Amino acid sequence: MTERTPWQHRRQSATARGYGAEHKRLRKILLAVEPLCRECRKKGRITAATIADHIIPLSRGGKTELANYQPLCRECSDKKTLTDQGKRYRPRIAPDGWPIE
Repeated sequence: MTERTPWQHRRQSATARGYGAEHKRLRKILLAVEPLCRECRKKGRITAATIADHIIPLSRGGKTELANYQPLCRECSDKKTLTDQGKRYRPRIAPDGWPIE
């Protein structure tokens, strides 16, 4: 029987990536003050925000301060992350063949 090697994470810990106690504190404040997804509100939709997104990513010099955060839902956050990485966002498709947006 062959030996299996344990699966390794390639990413650093959340704290090492800049998501420590200060991020958690600011996330709690942001979602209490602005509980709805900012991008969905722009489109006239009401969706609960679950993510405190950095407007300017930490990897591009963004700061961990309230002014650099925006509340987003998971879908809007995923879309923004892909766009920031230069990738194309693929919308989810409903059983009837129309995009879910």
